[in-house]
Amino acid sequence: MVRKTNKKVKPLWKKLTIVLATLIFITSSALAIFFKTDVFANQRDLWVQTAMNTSNHKWLARSFLSENEINTILAKYKVENTSKSNSEAVSLSTASPKISTSSTDENNTSIKEISGSTYKGYVVTIKDPSTVKLVNTLTSSGGGTKLSDTVANNSYKVALNAAGFDFDRASESTGDQALDSLTIIDGKLLYGDKDTSYQMIGMTSEGKLVLGDYTYQEAIDAGIDDAISFGPYLLVNGEKQVTEKSTGGYQPRTAIGQAADGTFFFVVIEGRSSSSVGATLYDLQEIMENLGAVNATNLDGGGSSEMYYDGELVNNLSNSKERELPNAFVVSK
Repeated sequence: MVRKTNKKVKPLWKKLTIVLATLIFITSSALAIFFKTDVFANQRDLWVQTAMNTSNHKWLARSFLSENEINTILAKYKVENTSKSNSEAVSLSTASPKISTSSTDENNTSIKEISGSTYKGYVVTIKDPSTVKLVNTLTSSGGGTKLSDTVANNSYKVALNAAGFDFDRASESTGDQALDSLTIIDGKLLYGDKDTSYQMIGMTSEGKLVLGDYTYQEAIDAGIDDAISFGPYLLVNGEKQVTEKSTGGYQPRTAIGQAADGTFFFVVIEGRSSSSVGATLYDLQEIMENLGAVNATNLDGGGSSEMYYDGELVNNLSNSKERELPNAFVVSK
């Protein structure tokens, strides 16, 4: 005899609806706790900084937080650079570099791989500061030039991307001006206002890296022949400028620094990949300090981070293709 039961079986679609609703509730609750409370404040701030310091992924923060909330977080980690580097403290000798070398070129340049818990990258050491230059790579139409073309057309030993630029106008095909921040090349003001004070990354004719706020004329009077406006500075006169370890989030990065004996360091960090997430500005500062730099600064990063050595691209590009750049730091052969 078969016993009948009055128990009703819920249709499959109702079960799936309950499961889906539960998952949505759990996910929404987790996101609310992560973004709207301070339970995971450090991780949230790192997420926001990483997202907002990119060209294409700001939505990863804006999808969960208001502009006011985002700006409040970013303000907590803003690096205030108020000091000028002391050029007299840098003596232009050609002392031995502070890191071991894996290859050399007539005892002037060497390249070495570096790594940290979240990143890998490369550092080039240049012993003779007179071989380091900041060069204009704008085309006649005002667009930028790929770093590979800059190297090929000039036979530079080393080349590194420098300042930021207007990404939408950087392509040579636009026939428009790629510059969007102060730029001085060979003493000529290419972009900017003569009477405005800018946070400058300057180079003197003798090969000194100069950091500080200057007007155009003040820069010229200080012996600065070439300059861009970018940052933040990492080290000024040996003093650390970045205090919070998560500042800037994880990004591909580029930096330049100089030791007290004149030795230069070019650094590029890979990012946005499974093998190298990227480095924070604090990480970059630590790298420069460990190398022996007394003055060092962050340069344009992200998809622009790029280094050439001996005619070859050193790092993996985060967006897999070169950008047209308005200027570059180079080392002549």
